Amino acid sequence: MTKDFVSKAFAIDISQSKLTAAKGELVIKQEKPSVTVKEVKEFPYNNEGIEELIKFLEGYNEGILEATGVYFYYLHEKLTEKGFKVTVVNPAHLTEILGKKTDKLDAQRLLVAYMTGVIKGSYIPTGEIKELRELTRHRENLVNKITQVKNEIRKTLEIAGYKIEPFDKKGRQLLEKLAKGEELSKEEKEELKEKLGRNLNDAEKLTLKQLVELLKSLENMVKEVEDMIICKIPKPVIELSKIPGIGLITAATIYAEFGDISRFPNSKAARAYAGFALSRVVIVSLTLV
Repeated sequence: MTKDFVSKAFAIDISQSKLTAAKGELVIKQEKPSVTVKEVKEFPYNNEGIEELIKFLEGYNEGILEATGVYFYYLHEKLTEKGFKVTVVNPAHLTEILGKKTDKLDAQRLLVAYMTGVIKGSYIPTGEIKELRELTRHRENLVNKITQVKNEIRKTLEIAGYKIEPFDKKGRQLLEKLAKGEELSKEEKEELKEKLGRNLNDAEKLTLKQLVELLKSLENMVKEVEDMIICKIPKPVIELSKIPGIGLITAATIYAEFGDISRFPNSKAARAYAGFALSRVVIVSLTLV
């Protein structure tokens, strides 16, 4: 007589202020799976609610969350700290499989789909990789903002007829003077006479002054983030940075985005995840711990 296989799991639907948890059992009898939802309960999404949720999940050691906006991160962190094995599913993948959300039934449908293997989870880094990814992505956002500010500076100068490159060494010095409303020297006027425009009006001077101040602030922020990234660099990043053309910050970004390289079955899968042909030496470097 074949013994029935039984496993337990939970699923949690997350919103900004509410958690809906379902827990159930999967029974495989004569190779036929059957999921029974044992209980569904709602909790407020706050520290007290999370504590009640953890008590509710006693005896259910693994489950799944939907990656709803940024709301799932804190709950995922709290549950993993308590030893739960938590899978996170991309909402787009979930909608593709289960269709549109149905509020009260979402947690139950998610539970059944998870326990029957219909949906796949997404990788969520933890520990040092999570922190490094937060830093490298924050840096990327700051760098993008710097690009936006530089484009605004160029536009302001172009409107006034200036054809200078404001971000090389000489251009930056000239930009500082224009932003402060200072008079250019005779030498500067003579050297740049073909590239200078008209006198800036008061609105343009104020705009340029504020943009230059914002640019300096963002550049200082990037430097501060990079200093922290370098302080937290693990061994695989050091190995990556030994590859010609890959500096420490780039290496840290690659490592943070890949996360735990052991989750890939082979280098081909890792290259597919990256979306480009990573060399074998990069893959090998990532595996060094």
